[in-house]
Amino acid sequence: MTEILPIRFGKYLLLDKIAIGGMAELYRARITGTQGFEKLIVIKKLLPHLTDEAELVKAFIHEAKLAALLQHRNIVNIFDFGSMEGTYFIAMEHLFGKDLRLITERSQEKGPPLSTEHALYITAKTCEGLDYAHHLKDFQGNPLNIIHRDISPQNILVTYDGEVKIVDFGIAKAAGQNTKTREGVIKGKVSYMSPEQASGEAIDKGSDIFSAGILLYEMTTGHRMFDGDAMEVLAKVRKAEFEASDKVNPQLPPKVHEILRRALAKDPDKRYQSTGEMLSDLEECLYQNDLRPTARGIAQYMKDLFDKDILTEERFVRETMQIDLGLHSEAEEEIEPKNTKELEKTLEISLPSLQVKLKKRTSRYAALAVLVVLVIGAFFAFSHVNRPVSAIHKMLSLLPKGSVQPEVRPPHSEENGAIDQPAETVSPKNEEAATQVPSPPVPEQDATHAQGEPPQLAAAMAALENEEFEKAVGLLEESLSLDPHLAETISDHYAEALIGAALGSAQDAPEKAEALLLKALEFDPHNARAHFELASLYAEMGNYPRAVAGYEKVSELDPGFSEPLFNLGYIYYIQGDLAKAEDTYKRVVKLAPPYLDEVYFNLAVVQEERGKRADSIQSLERTLALNPNSQKAKSYLVRLKGEITKP
Repeated sequence: MTEILPIRFGKYLLLDKIAIGGMAELYRARITGTQGFEKLIVIKKLLPHLTDEAELVKAFIHEAKLAALLQHRNIVNIFDFGSMEGTYFIAMEHLFGKDLRLITERSQEKGPPLSTEHALYITAKTCEGLDYAHHLKDFQGNPLNIIHRDISPQNILVTYDGEVKIVDFGIAKAAGQNTKTREGVIKGKVSYMSPEQASGEAIDKGSDIFSAGILLYEMTTGHRMFDGDAMEVLAKVRKAEFEASDKVNPQLPPKVHEILRRALAKDPDKRYQSTGEMLSDLEECLYQNDLRPTARGIAQYMKDLFDKDILTEERFVRETMQIDLGLHSEAEEEIEPKNTKELEKTLEISLPSLQVKLKKRTSRYAALAVLVVLVIGAFFAFSHVNRPVSAIHKMLSLLPKGSVQPEVRPPHSEENGAIDQPAETVSPKNEEAATQVPSPPVPEQDATHAQGEPPQLAAAMAALENEEFEKAVGLLEESLSLDPHLAETISDHYAEALIGAALGSAQDAPEKAEALLLKALEFDPHNARAHFELASLYAEMGNYPRAVAGYEKVSELDPGFSEPLFNLGYIYYIQGDLAKAEDTYKRVVKLAPPYLDEVYFNLAVVQEERGKRADSIQSLERTLALNPNSQKAKSYLVRLKGEITKP
């Protein structure tokens, strides 16, 4: 059920929800003690339905233990960790400010852009925090060799007072913990990874240095270093292919270009060998160019950008700090995680956050729809049509370096095959044409309905027809409580209502969506659409083992349904299992879906990465035979054939 905030959580008062991710949710909270003691903090709670997942629980506990060791002015502080009300939580310092992603977005909307002086300052403070973490020792004096592994704009916070803080050591790794990342598992945000991290290879602190270099590059040039679709970005990162900073912004001081060249070297041995070394060059650059950045200057810049946000947050805090729900300290309830034997091993969790396009399902279980874009940090972007349908992972076309951007193609039709068209380019006329499918028949609820039917049933059918899914669920459940014999009659409608309600809440409350889909499967374990939607939800949350299991179940229930296999190919690709990705895409080819040109293109990308250039060229030629307007395929094919003919 949806929480009504504020609400008590042991000795804490949860004031409002800040964010939710695939593993945890963040709350602004207040702790109250004796003699009027009060403090504003942040509570990070493991999502309750994940407490029986051994790997997730282990990862969350690992984060808390690791973060508790990190006491530095440029790293967010941890105050408390425990278990309560059936879930684990971390209490950390509350920071008034914004992350670099939001700062960049606001500066583009409102201006002025972040100055070189401020960019160097923020990078220097980030390096200070990283250098501390990289050299931290345990209580026995043994180096922990901590690697953050997710240095990205979302994890660098700048306060309104001008402080710079690294947040979220959720996927950080300490080398001395006897942990080993599963081969091929990619962790972190792809656009901010080092080449070795994106390739699933072993990494060290040099990976964090590369990521810090990306932040400096983007702040000083105003351009994304690795931009494009998911597969395009992943390929570029692995090869460290990006435009040199002196080409993008020649006005930068020469020392800045030199720092970027060293930090962003593809070969780790040619990079800075420590963040302390990089910090020294940053400080020298500031001195040489007579730049004197201060926390006060950064604070003024933040206040200029976020003046209205600051006033709103201050007003919210004043109001919520006056709330009194009779808080008092009480003993925390300990919970016993399941799979105890598994928890004895040190495990890790994959939490990739990729920028991908989403493809709406095209089968008898859902309506046809256009493509939409999933933005880094978001969970779902839905384009509602006749019926809510799930967004599914789609492995996207690779744009080789120097290739032409793809042309906008017309929407899907049976004559021209599947077309990869971004949602923003679809005209209302085309979208309407792409989404017109017959709605399932709704039983007559007037004079023809059976005598003795609960009156709620007619209202439920009307709500379902009007896409009021939560209302339909409630009415159908009332009908069942009045007449349990209706279960078989209304099973399809009940499942449809649960799935629709789940998709309607997936963006803001994925845990609620999961519960609704699981309920649909309890009612109908063989409902392929419910399995499909649930697998898609897990894929969005980064829970790839469950996503894979779900898609395989759908393929078992409906062998002719191609989208689950298409998604599996994408998941195998980003995890680095190219052999499985190729085999899976070949299975999709045999099903000959309407988007066969996309399948062949993705197959070509995988085959090229496996060194099968001849096969890749053949797949590209088949792509063009199905869709002669595919500019991506043309550019890719020209490049591959050109490399073959080189002396």
